[in-house]
Amino acid sequence: MTFIKPYLIRLSHCDPTGTVFYPNYFHIFNALVEDWFYEAIEIRFDEFLMSRGLALPTVRMEATFSKPTKMGETVDFWLTLSHVGRTSVRFTMGVDKEGEQRVRMNRIAVCTSQETREATVIPEDVREKMLEFMRE
Repeated sequence: MTFIKPYLIRLSHCDPTGTVFYPNYFHIFNALVEDWFYEAIEIRFDEFLMSRGLALPTVRMEATFSKPTKMGETVDFWLTLSHVGRTSVRFTMGVDKEGEQRVRMNRIAVCTSQETREATVIPEDVREKMLEFMRE
């Protein structure tokens, strides 16, 4: 399954030429993961962080920028998972406009304890929901 979120590109995302400034993609991708938790995993991200004492820091990220995106465009930000392990998850995310690829990103995140800062097992209720988004 793929989680898709239409997103309007605003002035605040862009450089002086009206093109998305590339670091802002990472900010929006992070917001996409939070939205995915709220809307698809059905667990509030603040609960995952605060009540459960967990975190999901990024340990590896790579991106390919294929075509610029301009202010005023509405594009689809999406995510799927290519791996769900005991303690880590590999996201494949992208930005498309009417089927045209703009950005692709691969991100590996590790579930950690906020107390120990060590890797910890992804809670089973979260892992079960994550598995629904494994790329086929």
